[in-house]
Amino acid sequence: MPPISPAPVEFIFLGTGTSGSLPYIDCITSPRKDEPCRTCLSTLKRDGRRNIRRNTSGVLKMSAQDGREVTIVIDVGKTFQAASLEWFPKFGLRRIDAVLLTHGHADAMNGLDDLRAWTLYGLIQAHVDIYLSQETFEAVQRCFPYLVSHQFASGGGDVPALNWHIINDKVPFEISDTGIQVIPFAVHHGFKHASAAFVTQVQLSTVSTPSDAHGENNPDSASSALSAQLSPYGSKYSLEKSEPDPQPFHSFGFKIADHLIYISDVSHVPDEVWPLIMQPPKNSSTPIVPVCVLDCLQIKPHNSHMSIAQSLATARRIGAQRTYLTGFCHEATHEEFVTVTSVVGGAVQRPSSLSKKEARALATIEPGNPIWVRPAHDGLKVVINPDRTVNDETYSDGARGLKSLIACAYSRLCIYIKRKYSVFH
Repeated sequence: MPPISPAPVEFIFLGTGTSGSLPYIDCITSPRKDEPCRTCLSTLKRDGRRNIRRNTSGVLKMSAQDGREVTIVIDVGKTFQAASLEWFPKFGLRRIDAVLLTHGHADAMNGLDDLRAWTLYGLIQAHVDIYLSQETFEAVQRCFPYLVSHQFASGGGDVPALNWHIINDKVPFEISDTGIQVIPFAVHHGFKHASAAFVTQVQLSTVSTPSDAHGENNPDSASSALSAQLSPYGSKYSLEKSEPDPQPFHSFGFKIADHLIYISDVSHVPDEVWPLIMQPPKNSSTPIVPVCVLDCLQIKPHNSHMSIAQSLATARRIGAQRTYLTGFCHEATHEEFVTVTSVVGGAVQRPSSLSKKEARALATIEPGNPIWVRPAHDGLKVVINPDRTVNDETYSDGARGLKSLIACAYSRLCIYIKRKYSVFH
């Protein structure tokens, strides 16, 4: 497929935080003085703004094959409305031509209802096209039945007009008639311990609180009673007690028009996905994709997200010109992740100048060739130029053309840190 357009492609981070977003209310209201959360407390000051992180989300602005501007949003989570109010005016965004959903969690889809601001009375547009997997569509049906079928709307009946498009793993699709091709691919995002197959319909008229021998309500017995709730479809459901073997919970990554690889919620990239990710762009002088957006929750390993070490190993394998990390929790500050990724890119830091968290993070990372990688922050705009070079509004381009001497210095620093520091003390 030929390049979509000679015009620059822009990617804007609407959010770069985990599902709870940052700061955490516990941290900024905690009376504890002995272990204050540096990340969250920094958000109360102006210089800590980059530690304010909404749910992970992004918007891609590029040109269709006929030259018109196309805006593609990836994920609309719990904080989407606030993010759009802040960043859409700043970057001249208005219409949404497509929404791509990665998975069926609240931090990816709970902002769907907020799309009514675009479609109600046709204020901005008649409808919004939503592209999602069958599994995610079923999650929307369960959580927001009125978004799928307006017969379940209540109150004034003001709901967004959404057109649903089911997309399939590794099957390319086109955004409307734009000529912009997207390839979804399923990655693991932790595990699921129950599925629809283990939700059984039960016929219950009421569920009452059990009473003890004296006829008094017994909260302890109530806690173990069968819980049933009325669904929007008029049936009652409960979870069986049997627990199946955990199965991978899938989230979509996206490869968009050979410009961008986006993998925001991932704990493991299956082997069968790598050939698609590594397929070189067509009609390009370089086999390297310009930009990769990649999940990175924290320093420590996690069961549903990548740690900093896993993220960097994945980034090295993908080999994009620039990799931007997203999806952070509060374990380390933005500035600490900047230091760590700068070292991975070849910058030389004296071990004595590193914070404990920076040293701990670097101790987990395997030595390797320098790569350009940085933590993203909310409101960061990345530009992919027609010649496929990349620039952004925050970071300089000091990581290009690094000599083998810098690579050697980086490897030696990693070895020194591994010897001096235990990883998780």
